[in-house]
Amino acid sequence: MLVQAPDLPRMLCMKGTKYYGLYTYKNAWDAEKKRSYRVKGSTKCVGIMVSGDKTGKIKWSDEFLSEYPALESLISQRDEKGNITFSPLDEETQTITVKDALSAQRYHAGATWVLDHIIADTPLVKALNRTFGKYNLNKKILSLSYFLNLSEGNAMTRYENFAATHRLPWQHTLTSSAITRIFQNISSEQIDRFVAKLNLLSIDESKQDCRTKYWALDSTSISTYSTNLSKSSYGHNKDGDNLPQVNVLMVVDQQTGEPVYYRTYNGNVPDIVTVKHLLQEHARIRLDSNAVFVADKGYGSVANIHRFYQNKTSFLINLKTSFSICRNIFDEARLDLFDPLNFNEDINNSCTTREITWSYPVNFKTDCKRAPRLKEKMYMHIYYDREIFNAHQRTITTNISKVAKMLQKGETLSPALKHIKDTFLIESVSSDGSITYSTNRKALDDYLKMKGVRILVSNEVKDPIEAYKAYFDRNEVEYAFRLFKQRLGFNRMRVSSNDSLEGKAFIQFIATSIAIMLRKRIANALKDNPKLKLAYDSEPVVLDKLDSIIETRFSFGSYYSEVVGGLKELFKALGIPEPSEELAQEAYEADSEAEEKDLFEEELEQEIQTPYQALE
Repeated sequence: MLVQAPDLPRMLCMKGTKYYGLYTYKNAWDAEKKRSYRVKGSTKCVGIMVSGDKTGKIKWSDEFLSEYPALESLISQRDEKGNITFSPLDEETQTITVKDALSAQRYHAGATWVLDHIIADTPLVKALNRTFGKYNLNKKILSLSYFLNLSEGNAMTRYENFAATHRLPWQHTLTSSAITRIFQNISSEQIDRFVAKLNLLSIDESKQDCRTKYWALDSTSISTYSTNLSKSSYGHNKDGDNLPQVNVLMVVDQQTGEPVYYRTYNGNVPDIVTVKHLLQEHARIRLDSNAVFVADKGYGSVANIHRFYQNKTSFLINLKTSFSICRNIFDEARLDLFDPLNFNEDINNSCTTREITWSYPVNFKTDCKRAPRLKEKMYMHIYYDREIFNAHQRTITTNISKVAKMLQKGETLSPALKHIKDTFLIESVSSDGSITYSTNRKALDDYLKMKGVRILVSNEVKDPIEAYKAYFDRNEVEYAFRLFKQRLGFNRMRVSSNDSLEGKAFIQFIATSIAIMLRKRIANALKDNPKLKLAYDSEPVVLDKLDSIIETRFSFGSYYSEVVGGLKELFKALGIPEPSEELAQEAYEADSEAEEKDLFEEELEQEIQTPYQALE
């Protein structure tokens, strides 16, 4: 039975990349040419043809349905003449035929559903879409990144079987050769544009956030067996591999885990040198000037601190306590640190702060004794952990005693124990020729002096408690980076040509970013929901449990299996809606490779809602 048609605007039916769409538009009159013309930019996609052809059932966009709510209770069809007819929606339209049941496809979908919502509407996915949207490369990158997170390995030969059983942004088959072409199609120039867009989007998003932003600065080495990579060199391998390596640098927002900056560089470049290049990039890409870079000891040097001041960039750095300035400031603050009134239960440390004046050259070209120098305030936060001191004291005392007893028995010392003997024992020979040993008190005191001491320096963070928490939040990001490097197989590059290096490393970076974002979302949920620990073991276990949720997909829609047990609690804590068990109509891509967008479609600013609308 047909019903009265709602009064809809005029529409065009046009072929897009993946489907025929219905587009509204506006006409205007050209007085000079005496004819009407379509207003540029007025074309808007409001529906798609579910059949993949010009005729058949129409799926309207949510925005269009909100304008014409009567359509929600009607089945809309387009005939060969372009007329749109309507019939009432009843339960029979949602029945599944035997043919549909036999052709249904089932996918593991819970984990990718969660990952979709973790990254939805973030600068990461927006920058991906804007940089790699052509040929759906953005969806392919995300699908490969999901594979890396769920398969716990980076052997791309396994992807084809994985894609056949998992719900993914790009649901089509990608062979090993197709994946290699994807790696090759990701250029350094595209990555550079991606990083620039990522930063701009992050700045726009942070304008609504009044918190102080802390950015964790960290790098890692990825070993390779290949001898053909221009960036591979022998260097300080953080995994202890005796192999050439490629280094990767990341900057991550500590609150959300979202990436801010990324690059690969030669394996023989030490961490301490990378700050100069990063700050040059900071100026070139215009990274957010309001963020505080948080760095570990590997980046702490006088030269780097000079560079942060010269670039007017905020920093929070953990200095090596072996530096003379650290030992001197500790001597000055020792009485305050040992005062019980300066013990803070929140961080389980005694702490105090000294404000000093830091003198630095105007720039490094004039870094000489007679060159003019500038002066700025610096906050030195000194922390003392008695438990760490006691642990070191107990260990070294035990070892010294052990070595002395071994010497009395005439036993052979290992190189490590011999070093303890040479450093902490004084050998004396009596008149009768017997040998005795005594403790070198000065060496022992010097060794223990800075144990349990941590010194954080900053030109921005005045409060020692805030600085301490920000630094240890950075440690959480570093831990996640290393953990997922191991779990995702990033300790080996598994690429043999320069053509594929940047693309493979970039996709592993995206996968790591998604993994860290998931970890931070779970960590934040655990803070607010302590009982969630009962349902949470680790990220791999959570993803495995989520993978038990199955999507059953038909030609006209899909539904999900029920969410039970602790997973309900997990979805609620993460702020992610459960996938629906109700049969929902959805439009899916045709089983063919997407073609290049036509010129008209590239002018469109809005896309119709699809199953992966959150990623669009």
